[in-house]
Amino acid sequence: MTRSQNISASANLSCFFAMVLWAAGFIAAEYLFETWGSLSMLSVRLVASMGFLLCWWGMTEDWFVILNSPWKEGIKVGAIGWGLGGILLLIGQQLSDPVTTTIVVAMMPIAAAVIELIWDGRSLTRRLIFGIILAITGGYLATGLSIEDGDYSFGVFLCLAAIFLFAWATRTTTRRFNRLTYTGQATITMAGGMFITLICHMIALMAGSPLAEVGDINSDNITALIVFALPSAAIAQLFWIWGAGKLGILLASVHMNAVPFYVMSLAVLLGTTEWRWIQAIGAGIIVIAVFVSQRGSRSNYQEKSE
Repeated sequence: MTRSQNISASANLSCFFAMVLWAAGFIAAEYLFETWGSLSMLSVRLVASMGFLLCWWGMTEDWFVILNSPWKEGIKVGAIGWGLGGILLLIGQQLSDPVTTTIVVAMMPIAAAVIELIWDGRSLTRRLIFGIILAITGGYLATGLSIEDGDYSFGVFLCLAAIFLFAWATRTTTRRFNRLTYTGQATITMAGGMFITLICHMIALMAGSPLAEVGDINSDNITALIVFALPSAAIAQLFWIWGAGKLGILLASVHMNAVPFYVMSLAVLLGTTEWRWIQAIGAGIIVIAVFVSQRGSRSNYQEKSE
């Protein structure tokens, strides 16, 4: 196996771990939604993630480097991409429904393709286009949902805007801040997402919105909060930025379509749902899409990072 193949394999494995950890957050959120407001959950998640990433960065690098990092630019990118994107996705889901949101998120490879076409001048080969079609098909099947069940109101446009912002933020983070380690990239942009979420949380709190409600604090909810905040956000973000930095947002985004399958698999292990073969078939198609889209190509991201 060549060095390039080793990097590609490691990057794909990193994206896989990121998506599995992200999926665990959906399971944890189900417990929290019973008594917690969405903005309260997001605030706790991002504050805890930011604290973890900053401590990890401080333990692995020199504090002089940390203090002299481009925090201002990183906060701007994170506020727009992770912060505004997350809020738009939340509002979009409220204006439509979870079915619509899940189906729209499966369109992530299209958003990533547009981002790379505009900013990186990527050429779409027939193999890559076929891989994207496979990824979208597999992603749709992996949701286990029917497109007829969606509510395609104004909320769908907000969800679409959110996934474009996520794709843009990932691409911008790995390109604009490539002088930083991936831990640094994840941390300075996470700070932006945290700040804008806290601002929205304070506004919702003053307005008496249920989105800002702090729910029950017991052992089950504390465990769910820890999973929702650390593995599913901070650690997942480290894996995601590293993998996307090596593969590029287009190739990395294919992995996102398998998240519903991972959610289902984790729920099966916890005994809260039944195995659905249609979702497993969708995940299998996504695996094929990963190989098809990457075979015979060498990511420009790899070349720039080596």
